[in-house]
Order: sequence, then C-alpha cells, then structure tokens
Amino acid sequence: MSTDYDTPRTRADEELETDSLEGLKAAETSFSGMDEDGEIVEAFAPPTTDLSGEELTVTFVPRRENEFTCSSCYLVQRKNRLSHTEEDGSMICMDCA
Repeated sequence: MSTDYDTPRTRADEELETDSLEGLKAAETSFSGMDEDGEIVEAFAPPTTDLSGEELTVTFVPRRENEFTCSSCYLVQRKNRLSHTEEDGSMICMDCA
C-alpha cells in the first residue's frame, strides 16, 4: 500500500466539526487529560485562601555609584557591562548592543 505524502495531514481534533452545537459538545468531551506531548495535564485550581489582608514588603535598594540602568532592557547593570553610550546620553549594556 502506498502513502501519498503530498496530501495535507489532519489531526483528530481537527476532524471534529465545531460549527454545530453537537460538534462543540463532542470536542469538549474528547479532552483526555493529556497534552500534545502525551504528558498528563492536571486541572489548575486557584488557591482558596483569602490573601486580601496580607501586605507585601519589599526592600528597595537604590542604584549604586558603580551601576547604571540599560535604556534598552531596563536592567540595572554594573559599569563594566557598559557597551556604549548613545548620543542622547542613554546607556546600553553589552547584552543589548
């Protein structure tokens, strides 16, 4: 038996007709709990804990004298990572150059 490799391939989920209500119901029930790679996918349930009374505490560290903020990626870099300075004075790191 010969195989025609020029014909377009279709996947099983593409074969289901989703234009009708019955097709949508069939597509919904065909979920097998596995992703495209064949790994088991678990449903995500958000935490039920109420975090509205919690506070987030962040320690702010100001930029040091030997650091600069790259005007391309906006990361704080050390001065030895400076690639060049643009005409307008903006500094570019080695990764963005």
